[in-house]
Amino acid sequence: MTDDSAPDATPASAAPNAAAPRAGVLGDEGLLVILEEAIDDERAAQEKYRRGLDGCADPEACRVFEQLLREEQAHERALTARYVEVKKRIGLSGAGRGA
Repeated sequence: MTDDSAPDATPASAAPNAAAPRAGVLGDEGLLVILEEAIDDERAAQEKYRRGLDGCADPEACRVFEQLLREEQAHERALTARYVEVKKRIGLSGAGRGA
């Protein structure tokens, strides 16, 4: 039986390509789940910046909130487009985000 609580004996610097992403490990379904979570995160950030705008009195702060909101909206559009691409590639359509 192995001790899963013990730290890995191989330092990250000794492992080849330790920081490199491993292609194919996640799979398309896993990618969809992560994209859904990321889209939710972008929407939550947008809501936060909208609340900032609602209570905003300082013009400079308002401009910052507006810019951040636009950036999060652009992120959501990009993530949603990727989500739709992956769904189409694996033959899913009709249900879920952006379909």
